[in-house]
Amino acid sequence: MSNGNKLNKIHDAYQILSNLSKAKEDNCEVYVWRFVGGAKHLGLCRIEAIRKQRNDFCIVPTEGQDRIIQELVSGQTQIDFYIPSMCLLMRCQVKQTDAPFRYYLGLPEFIAQVERRQSMRLNVYEQEEMKVSFGKTITLPKTMSQFFLKSCVDVSTGGISFYVSKTEAKLFRPEDAIPAMELKSKNFTAKFASQVQNVREIEPDEVNGFSYKVWRVSCQITQMDPVAKKQLERFIFERIKDELRAINF
Repeated sequence: MSNGNKLNKIHDAYQILSNLSKAKEDNCEVYVWRFVGGAKHLGLCRIEAIRKQRNDFCIVPTEGQDRIIQELVSGQTQIDFYIPSMCLLMRCQVKQTDAPFRYYLGLPEFIAQVERRQSMRLNVYEQEEMKVSFGKTITLPKTMSQFFLKSCVDVSTGGISFYVSKTEAKLFRPEDAIPAMELKSKNFTAKFASQVQNVREIEPDEVNGFSYKVWRVSCQITQMDPVAKKQLERFIFERIKDELRAINF
């Protein structure tokens, strides 16, 4: 998997503080992450307080995360954070640790935010990496229905895309509701409802490798269990390694 997001670095102190304040007010999930021996380790926490006068903020581990947060922060002079719901990445200096309960960190010099996306999105190139299955019925001059099992082109917590043939494309129209879909990879499964946003003809080229035209169906996720949504966010984050490594802090 590779991702098509672009990162925008924000250096403005007011914007940085505003983003952190929103994360605190919304009680957003915040991941502490660190590469160790090429593997990414994560711990879940939340922002408890922001002390503007002291130019720092405080994080506390969520339930059951005390030990992993302590292991990630212990002995470090700076640590990295990811806030999925806001698509924010940042690196902060460790000022004080009251492990395993509280950690005080300096406000970051800048934050990196994904541009033009409300959620992290993965562009899927390995055809067997993630599949979506569902049944689709439409009433034309006569009722037509078909079961689909398709490889995802891209996926986010906001929507998915997949390719269909010219004949299959006749079953998809903008605003069509698909009440029962299942997204599945080797280690992840989620059921959800969606609505077709657009159906676009794709010409073959050197990038997509097609020898014939296909039609790209893009769907907006309209309903997903909150637990499954969090699992999907984490799954996507786990796969976005190149982007995390590419940030020149």
